[in-house]
Amino acid sequence: MSTVSIALLPFFVCLGFAVLMGFFALMYRWARRQKGVAMAFGMLVQMFLPDPKAQQTIECVAESKQEQIKPSQSSEGEN
Repeated sequence: MSTVSIALLPFFVCLGFAVLMGFFALMYRWARRQKGVAMAFGMLVQMFLPDPKAQQTIECVAESKQEQIKPSQSSEGEN
């Protein structure tokens, strides 16, 4: 690497960080206004970066659904 590219490396890192923060701010504003683009981007990101605790989340949801079903079944049996 030449000395010029080494000297410009911090500038490009800061520039990339500023662009990334600007993009996040834009997505935040769009999400607050409930724009479809922000929703679509969120879904796309979620597709490629899934929840690392997805299995645990699925199990919690399944258990809560079963708990909701049991009381309704027992009240129907009493009538």
